[in-house]
Amino acid sequence: MKVVAIRTAYMVLIVLVSSVAVFYAIRLSGGDAVAAVIQPGTASLEAREQLRELWGLNLPIHEQYFAYMGRLLRGDLGNSLTNNSPIVDMLVIHGRHSLILGAAAFFIVFAAGVPLGILASLRRNSVVDASIMTFSVGGMAVPNFWLALLAVWLFASTLHWLPTAGCCGPRYLVMPAVVLAMEGLALTVRMTRSAMLENLGRDFVRTLRAGGLSEFRVIGRHVLRNALIPIVSLAGLRIGQIVGYALVVETVFGWPGLGQVLVNAVLRRDYPVAQFFSLVLVALVVLGNWLADLGYLAANPRLRSARPTGV
Repeated sequence: MKVVAIRTAYMVLIVLVSSVAVFYAIRLSGGDAVAAVIQPGTASLEAREQLRELWGLNLPIHEQYFAYMGRLLRGDLGNSLTNNSPIVDMLVIHGRHSLILGAAAFFIVFAAGVPLGILASLRRNSVVDASIMTFSVGGMAVPNFWLALLAVWLFASTLHWLPTAGCCGPRYLVMPAVVLAMEGLALTVRMTRSAMLENLGRDFVRTLRAGGLSEFRVIGRHVLRNALIPIVSLAGLRIGQIVGYALVVETVFGWPGLGQVLVNAVLRRDYPVAQFFSLVLVALVVLGNWLADLGYLAANPRLRSARPTGV
C-alpha cells in the first residue's frame, strides 16, 4: 500500500506540473483570444480592453493560473470564449465520442494482438510467423497520420467501402478505430510472441509434456497464463498511447471527440477549452502509466517492497 500511495503522489505531482506547463504554453503561444471573438475594426479599443478585463487576460500570467486552478478545483469549468458553451457540456458530449473510439481501439489491440502473437509463436520461423511479424513491423513503422490518409484514400475514396469522415455509426467508427489501434496492436503482437517463446523454452513445459499432458493443455493452461502477465501489466500504457494519437486520428476522420475539440480550441485561441481538455488528456496519459505501474506490482510481488523510482 505504501508503494501505491507513493506512486499516486507522483501521479498527482506530474499532473500539477503539467497544468503549469500547459497553461503557460497556451498563453505564450501567440495570438489574441479577443481577436478570435471580435474581428479587428468591429469594436473600439475600449470595448476590447473591457472584454480582456472581463476574461482576466489583463492580469499577470501567474495570477491568471492561480485564478483558473481555483475555479477548476471548485468545479467551475467555465465556458467557451468563442460560443459561450459550458465546458462541462462539451466534456459530456465529446468525451462520450472519444470514449467510444478509445474503447473500440483498445479492444482491437488485445482482441487481435494477443491471438496473432500466439499464432506467430506457435508457427515460429514459418511463413505465417514471417507474415505476422512483417505486419507488426509495418504497424510500428508507418506514422499514424500517414496511415490515416492511406486508409481514407483506399477504403473511402477508391473502394467506397467506408465513409471518409463523420460520426457516429459503426461504419464511421471502423477506420479511425483501426488506425488508432495499429501501433498498439503491433506492439502487443511482438510482446505476446516474445513472452510465449520465452515460456515455451522453460523447463516446466518439458516436464508437463513428459508427464503426458496434451499440447492444448500445456499451451492454454500453463504457457499462455504466464505469457499474459506482462501483456496485462502493460495494458495501461496502451491507454496513454491511444490518448496521444487520438488528436491526429479524430482530426483526420472528423470524429467529434476531445482531440478534435482541443485542436480547434488551440487554433481559435479559446483558452478555457484548450486548457481544460489539454489537462484531461494529460491526466489520462498519466493515469495509463499509473495503471501500468499497478500492473507491474500485481504481476511481480517482489516489486511491492522495492523503492519506486518514478511513475
